[in-house]
Amino acid sequence: EDLTMTMLNALTKRMASLALKPSSKPSPRFLSSLPHQIAARGSTLLNYSIKQKSTQQTSIIAVNTQQSFIRSFGSTAVLEKSAAPDISKDVVITDPSGRRFSALDLLNAPTRKLKPKVVRRRLDKVKRYLGTEKNIRHSPWRLQLICKHVTGMPLTEAMTQLTFLNKIKAPLVQKVLKRTANLADIRDGLQNSQLEVAECFTTHGSHLKRMKFMGRGRTGILHHRFSHMRVILREIDFPLKIYLAKTVGEKRRWIALQMQAQEDYNTRKAEKDELEALERQAALKQKEREGEKK
Repeated sequence: EDLTMTMLNALTKRMASLALKPSSKPSPRFLSSLPHQIAARGSTLLNYSIKQKSTQQTSIIAVNTQQSFIRSFGSTAVLEKSAAPDISKDVVITDPSGRRFSALDLLNAPTRKLKPKVVRRRLDKVKRYLGTEKNIRHSPWRLQLICKHVTGMPLTEAMTQLTFLNKIKAPLVQKVLKRTANLADIRDGLQNSQLEVAECFTTHGSHLKRMKFMGRGRTGILHHRFSHMRVILREIDFPLKIYLAKTVGEKRRWIALQMQAQEDYNTRKAEKDELEALERQAALKQKEREGEKK
């Protein structure tokens, strides 16, 4: 029993002081001291088996410990105890030196991704905004290429891509996205950094039939095609995006986008509050002037 407690204490101290780079492999010294590596990325169940052979007896100690990763914006991940997984909360820790760390709570996290119904249930609760454009004088197949290019992107990235996209109707798609984003700002105060292009597709519109002249005196039918475009902007569920990200780089990217979106929202809200205060002051002054005239 004393030997067992001694080895357990030594193993606990070893794990508490352990620091690994998320993108690097464990060192040979670490492999020799701890036989089992982390079984799967995102899983936090560590299985250690230490076998000691002696002349009198062989004792096997199996230790199962649960830890959670805290991945930083740098290249260090520190093992630390944590609570149950909660993708509805995003914890950002700032150390005394000013570096910001994202606490990814993965204790008891499943080794496989979330079920589609769970993801769908969360996405059904977020806000959506519809934008349409009718009777576009362009082929629906060609216009669909532009829509497929921006589908699934955050709105800010989609606007940047459309600015430099070498397609004749890219400015039109950008115009429709701006108009729909303005609708989101008017209704709920959401900014471009808080939205993503959930759907963007085209359908056939009415077409004009004209005569097509061909060789040997023959004629055919020439179709001048029109298209309809439908766009749906959706509020980004940042905790879900961070949870479903497969790599540390993707998690860092979504965390940075979330922080930028929160900053943009706060800035816009402060501007609106200031404008409303000025309007109230102007209304009060107008009432005072009217009272003095009477």
